[in-house]
Amino acid sequence: MKQSSGFTLIEMLVTVVLLSALILIGSFSYAQFSKLWNVQVNDFDIKLEHARNSILINEVLDSLLPYVVYDANDEPSIYFEGNRNGFVGVSSKSLVSPGSFSVVRFSVDQNQDLTFRVLYEEWPMVDEVLRSTQQPINFIGPFVLNESVNDPMFDYFGWRSVEDKSPVNDSIEPSPPRWIENYNAVEKKFAPLKARFSYTVDAYSYQLVSNLASTKPALLAGYSGLLRKKSRSEDPDTEVWICAIEDC
Repeated sequence: MKQSSGFTLIEMLVTVVLLSALILIGSFSYAQFSKLWNVQVNDFDIKLEHARNSILINEVLDSLLPYVVYDANDEPSIYFEGNRNGFVGVSSKSLVSPGSFSVVRFSVDQNQDLTFRVLYEEWPMVDEVLRSTQQPINFIGPFVLNESVNDPMFDYFGWRSVEDKSPVNDSIEPSPPRWIENYNAVEKKFAPLKARFSYTVDAYSYQLVSNLASTKPALLAGYSGLLRKKSRSEDPDTEVWICAIEDC
């Protein structure tokens, strides 16, 4: 009778060892590939988010405009104030409520590692409009546009005072506009010509510049007699809402 042949114990052990080695090598290779893939995807996501946020910032900056409100003395003024850490102004666009005007505030906030977060806040003018510098504003946000940037700075292109822009003495030439770090349009009575946000990410420098809408000549002079919280109709209780310069 012929005896049946099979695998010996040693052959089984060798086979198991070889299979284990193959599985180990395959698992290690997959882990390395997966790690490299995740790093590349994460880097792509970061760059994509940065590009999207840059476009977002640029769109809002490009829609800034001079907007007339009453100041603390009940006089018409331009609503815009900024320093090197951010600004507040009025935009003809709204990210929260598309199609509406909005009060927007850009700012930076320092992280523990000394980098900065770029923050965006908004108050869309849906149920109410901005009429006074003393009016309380309930901003929505802040939304973090970028978690980590370096060397952020806001500055503004314009004149330091009315005298620099339009000297009283005709013999004095007006001063040319320049970039300045602090700009209070409520006090100056005119808006800056441009607003700029500069920062760096991974040693790359970025700069976003917006040209504000131009102010119509003698507009504030017209407002001083037109908008005294009186109705254009016969109803004395109807209050006139201040409008954006482009719409007046």
